[in-house]
Amino acid sequence: MPAHYEVVEGLRLPARISGHPALDFCNTWAGWDGQGAVEYLADYEHLAVWGGFVGILRSDQVAVLRQRARDSAGAAASVLEHARAFRANLYAVLREPAGAPAWPAVADQVAAAAQTLHLHRAGQTIRWEIAPAADLSAPLAAAAWSAGELLTSPALRRVRACAGTGCGWLFLDSTGRRRWCVMATCGNREKARRFAAKHKDPA
Repeated sequence: MPAHYEVVEGLRLPARISGHPALDFCNTWAGWDGQGAVEYLADYEHLAVWGGFVGILRSDQVAVLRQRARDSAGAAASVLEHARAFRANLYAVLREPAGAPAWPAVADQVAAAAQTLHLHRAGQTIRWEIAPAADLSAPLAAAAWSAGELLTSPALRRVRACAGTGCGWLFLDSTGRRRWCVMATCGNREKARRFAAKHKDPA
């Protein structure tokens, strides 16, 4: 399992190693190969804080969402469930862009996110953002919009999955030679495993 994580506002979240927020979203789960599963979106609060951590939600939006979730625990849990389902569908599409059965669900979620966009200006910076912050579905919508940006960009062809056992994390491969999410963890573990298997005592 990936050992690379960061503590953000007291919560453990996966390190940003992928090169894109949509891939970071998929990496909130480790063990896509069915081994050593780790869930980083333990509750809605993790989902909201993650959105701020990767830059798809503003810090003030995150604060509002965390308070709203405390006041509406049932609704927050429902959003979290939908976010996890979208994450699984998105991962499937990113691993098989041409024909993943999950494509309609991903396309519908991205289209729904597009309906919530508005232009936000802060100084000289203008960008599309998800609104309003009080809507508990904002982190899911922001993740879906980020996914739509990736799916329609040339970067899609550079998406790769870590070959490490119990990982499967996604990343953008800019060199065409990258195999591991982080060489110091998954890469070294795999090398150690192969070395041990090669030198195993037959007796």
